[in-house]
Amino acid sequence: MRDYRFDVARVVCMTYIIAFLHLYAYVYPQGRYAFYIPACGMLANACLGLFTFISGYLLGRKYQFGNDGNTAVWAFYKKRLLRIIPLFWLASIALWMIGYNDAEATANGLLCVSPFVTPTPRTLWYIPVIMWCYLLTPLISRSRVRWRVLSCLFIFGLLVVARLLFPSIDNRFIFNVFFYFVGVVSAACFDWKFSFRHGTVIKTLVVWGFIVIVAVLLHASLLNSAAAQMVLGAIGVFAILFVCDAISKLFFDSRPQHQNAFQSLGGWVIGIVSYASMACYMFHRLFYWAAEQVWNPADASVKWLFMAGLVFPVIIALSYAIQKLYDHCRL
Repeated sequence: MRDYRFDVARVVCMTYIIAFLHLYAYVYPQGRYAFYIPACGMLANACLGLFTFISGYLLGRKYQFGNDGNTAVWAFYKKRLLRIIPLFWLASIALWMIGYNDAEATANGLLCVSPFVTPTPRTLWYIPVIMWCYLLTPLISRSRVRWRVLSCLFIFGLLVVARLLFPSIDNRFIFNVFFYFVGVVSAACFDWKFSFRHGTVIKTLVVWGFIVIVAVLLHASLLNSAAAQMVLGAIGVFAILFVCDAISKLFFDSRPQHQNAFQSLGGWVIGIVSYASMACYMFHRLFYWAAEQVWNPADASVKWLFMAGLVFPVIIALSYAIQKLYDHCRL
């Protein structure tokens, strides 16, 4: 039986970032943007932190290096880095060509030094971060839990010291590496499934309880600094994971022969959007730019409807096609 919880999490996080957080700036380019930055910045940290955690957890379960592990390091690098680098280069050059990122920030991103030096490419800053996480994976993903814990603590300690000595290192890099390490370590000993014994009503109440807690944290972050947003974002990672796990249990965790038409269709859609999520993240700015060249209504409500109701579904479809075509050619 398919485990939908991480697919649901990817879809929820990707939709929030692309269809609300980034889209907001296109709908209100001259105002209203500053009001929501602290709260939405915290939730954006949580969403990307959860993306990184999921990557670490799934790779930590799948691969083991050294210490009785049998995964070949270079084969791992070839598979993981080639899956993302060509599309990342294509997206980076495209965003430079339309003037979204300047040449220096684009070069820093392409060389994967943007987590350590400025300027950092907008939006695509996350891709070099996850690639550095992939590079560190053979050092930490071992068969022995003790090795995973000690190696992660050692490397993360070095990163914290480096951040203190070199303030140019991006806080977001440290934040996401931490959650990648948590994913890799926990993959060896914990499945992150939340069990309930009291039926659907209790599950639903718990889900809504956590949504309320996250909303309170969002409100509180309006009064705090960027560092506090990171801390609250860390709490948000597991709050979102908890909610998405509960959603998957409520709607999708039935045996295939017992699923109704709605569950089957929903699971199919979730799988497609989850598969397209990384390509969506890399190319959505380019598609939003292209959509504005076609039609750029002045009325904010009309633009929301146009972008979220029409352009966003098209972005998902095109991103799925891009990822599918690239994976087919790569294989």
